[in-house]
Amino acid sequence: MQTNRLNAKSAASLMMMVGLLVSGSFGFVQGDEPVRLASNDSAANHSISQSIERLEMLVKSSRILTLEDRIPKFQVHNEDVIGATPVSQNQVQIFAKVPGTTQLNLWDTNNKLYTVDVTVLADAREVEGILAIQLPYAALKVMPVNTSAIVSGVVTSIDDVDRAIAIVEQYYPTVVNNIRVVGVQQVLLHTKIMEVSRTKLRDLGVDLSVLSNGNLFLNAPADLLSVSASSIDADGIFSLAQSADGANARIFTGNFDALIKALRQDDLLKLLAEPTVVATHGRPSRFIVGGKVPYIVPAGNGSVSVNYEEYGTSVDFLPFVVGPGRIRLEVRPEVSEVDTARSIITSGTQVYAFTHRYVETAVEMQAGQTFAIAGLLQSRTESRRRATPFFGELPYIGAMFRRVEERRNDIELLVTVTPEIVGAMDPFETPSGGPGLNSDSPNDCEFYGKGFLEVPNLKGGDCGPPCPSGNAGEQGFGPGGPAINYGPANYGPPMNGPPMNGPPMNGPPMNGPGVYGPGFDPAMQQAPIYPPGAIVPGNHPVVVGDGVTLMEPQN
Repeated sequence: MQTNRLNAKSAASLMMMVGLLVSGSFGFVQGDEPVRLASNDSAANHSISQSIERLEMLVKSSRILTLEDRIPKFQVHNEDVIGATPVSQNQVQIFAKVPGTTQLNLWDTNNKLYTVDVTVLADAREVEGILAIQLPYAALKVMPVNTSAIVSGVVTSIDDVDRAIAIVEQYYPTVVNNIRVVGVQQVLLHTKIMEVSRTKLRDLGVDLSVLSNGNLFLNAPADLLSVSASSIDADGIFSLAQSADGANARIFTGNFDALIKALRQDDLLKLLAEPTVVATHGRPSRFIVGGKVPYIVPAGNGSVSVNYEEYGTSVDFLPFVVGPGRIRLEVRPEVSEVDTARSIITSGTQVYAFTHRYVETAVEMQAGQTFAIAGLLQSRTESRRRATPFFGELPYIGAMFRRVEERRNDIELLVTVTPEIVGAMDPFETPSGGPGLNSDSPNDCEFYGKGFLEVPNLKGGDCGPPCPSGNAGEQGFGPGGPAINYGPANYGPPMNGPPMNGPPMNGPPMNGPGVYGPGFDPAMQQAPIYPPGAIVPGNHPVVVGDGVTLMEPQN
């Protein structure tokens, strides 16, 4: 009897092993490398065939490991992570307790060792299911790491990134964002191109006026003399005048008038351009303000051709949205201008030269941050000397007969760029009108007589047919009709009438369609309604056709 029981038990064990092998619900890989076992719920049973295998489990889940031979002993390295219980001679059930990593060693009857590296992960299926429902066009995966989580995958808009992170933060206090944004993204670029100039002009000169026989001759090199011949007295006076740009001193001694002028001028900042450009992710955009200057190019056989060179302020952009709220921007600002000082004249034609200042760089920043590009410094010093022949070359006293001028100009280009991620506006967000749509040009009477520079627009689409011209603000204009003077505006309720929001007391409803007939009853507020243009019967007969008369029936 005992033998029959053992044989029945052995047969049951054999049937269980055959069922496991035939069902194929386990996963194992043949080869020398360690095997990674699947962790889905359907794979509750796993057959161990390699000496080293890896297994991933979720917290509070269990697996049954099966060997072909009997398992006389096994060992768990960290029982705080997983627990193990034998369920048959060749099967061991393990169950995950807390997230972590440990090892399970199994021995068969030949004392062969099988090692299973077990990794227990936190269960993120609930939060992944919520993400799939709330963001159907996103493909996201949540990987818990201790008390934190790593969110990876792709979304179609930058707004979906914020929504996904907000959902995951409800389960994990710390979230690592590895989400990538795919699709078309638009970047708004606020750009300012400024020129910081330190221009210093030093000018010291003596202008001579020779008074002979009542005639005054002025020598004014550099066009800095601010006095005329009529303002100088012939008897010779000493005067000192202060001007806005410096100090002017005029010395009159006998027949000589010496003017000493020192000028110092400082210029600080000039805003060259302030463009706002919208660019698409990965597509270049260009902004330019300036023009083209023709120049001559030899074409052979003594002929020439005319080409054009651009000048002005230009900026080239190439934005990339590399992550949630993160932008990589390639920018190339350039400022070019015509340099007449370096132009040449060939065959009687002046050929211009150009100066270029540009920089090309790539930066990565968060949306809304600003970066500045500076250091494009241009320094120029110009010295000029004008003197009276012979007298200006004399030592010591020659300074009274010559003028020297030194101009030093240091110009630095400063570019600031602020990128932002934007989207298209909805129709209800667009303004109803643009600049100038609510105003119109005045007529001759309004412009010359009253001095109006603009008047309200009464000819727009909102006014209906073209309204007649008139004095805006003095009389009201009906749509397509003549001007009507309504008198002073009265915004209060009538003194002896019903409430403004109540029905009229002695008339039909104001908003009723059609036409009310003479049978209107003021007390009941009821009357027959006729369509517009209908013939309304009255107390007197009305002939509406040959032999047809319409009249209100008499009681």
